[in-house]
Amino acid sequence: MKINFLYVFFILTCFSVYGQVNSSYTRFGIGDMQYTISARRSGMGGVNISIADPNFININNPAAIYRLNSTRFEVSVKYGGETISDNNLNKFYSNTVFNGFTFGFPISSLDGIGAAIGIIPVSSINYNVVGNNITVADSMSDYYYTFSGTGGLSKIFISSSYRTPFNITVGASFNYYFGNLNYNSTVNFSDNSSYKAVYLRKYSPSGLGTTIGLLSPDMADILKSKNITEFRIGASVNYTANLRTDTILIGNSSYKTDTLGEATVKMKIPVRISTGLSFILSNKYLFSVDFLYQPWSNFKFNGTKSAYLRNASKISAGFEYRPVYTSGNSFWEQIMLRAGLSYEKTQYIINGEGINQFSVSGGFSIPVTLENDIDIGLEYAIRGSKKDALYKENIYKLNVSLALGDLWFIRRER
Repeated sequence: MKINFLYVFFILTCFSVYGQVNSSYTRFGIGDMQYTISARRSGMGGVNISIADPNFININNPAAIYRLNSTRFEVSVKYGGETISDNNLNKFYSNTVFNGFTFGFPISSLDGIGAAIGIIPVSSINYNVVGNNITVADSMSDYYYTFSGTGGLSKIFISSSYRTPFNITVGASFNYYFGNLNYNSTVNFSDNSSYKAVYLRKYSPSGLGTTIGLLSPDMADILKSKNITEFRIGASVNYTANLRTDTILIGNSSYKTDTLGEATVKMKIPVRISTGLSFILSNKYLFSVDFLYQPWSNFKFNGTKSAYLRNASKISAGFEYRPVYTSGNSFWEQIMLRAGLSYEKTQYIINGEGINQFSVSGGFSIPVTLENDIDIGLEYAIRGSKKDALYKENIYKLNVSLALGDLWFIRRER
């Protein structure tokens, strides 16, 4: 299979990679965090820290790419739907977005050296809130506020791995962050003859970061079980330097559009720590558990912390059934099945109430050839509650990934 991956790269980078949903909670910080782009891993609850899969490019633990045995390419598209409800209203929103791509290849299987590059979403902002009508005495017209926001943060990464003499694999990823965070505030007048006033705050952060990963060797011998293999522990630390953020405030009224202020400030994103454990049972059942922690209470914009952010954590568990391949397998006998669940204490805290999320997921892989698959991931999540003037979100996600593999860079004997 011959594919011009370089051409595909330039085409895909022309599109936005902000994986958006419609949630007013994304007004705070840098929005909802995007932990995986792969339908293969989203179907397992997002677990991937300790999984070293030769057919998967791990974007959260660069040490895990040492298992790549062929050139891999993955591109993902995501559909997101969301029902938002409070004690009075019910609304449904949906959209479909390009969700990023990754490209990886082995360099030295003997030394566990692999490499990968990609462009993926880090966070997303997408909300639209309409306030109550306000009546002012002796005013010619009533008015109401509308708050909306779009955009997010993305990154380009280059990662590599190396297996040490102690059989512990290390990996590092160098990341370049970029994006646009747009926040609109609009004063709308009930009298159509009055011109609305619009204020746009636009932040454009950019900067560098790194992800350091560790992956243990197969420790199945410790368990002394013939049915358990690939028993591994993994960990990763994601560090982001202060992002240089260009800010601009634009006002638009019936008189004119004017730039009200410009400045360059620093944005500080806290360190994220992830750990995981996984093993394979009877050569075809994969089990994995991940834990993630990120102290968003330390987030700073222009040296100021947010009262609406708290420390976030997430625990996920996933399962995959991967049939043992034989030459006589039928199409249906080659399909891989997945399931997962997760519980997340998100970074948001509103009116003193922490916003938590519970998710269940599932998925499968449709084999195209021995090295190529179409991966489908489904997720349903419940976030927030209706108490204390808050609202509840029912989130539906469909993630479709095309995972391709081919043998490249093979040295031919002369």
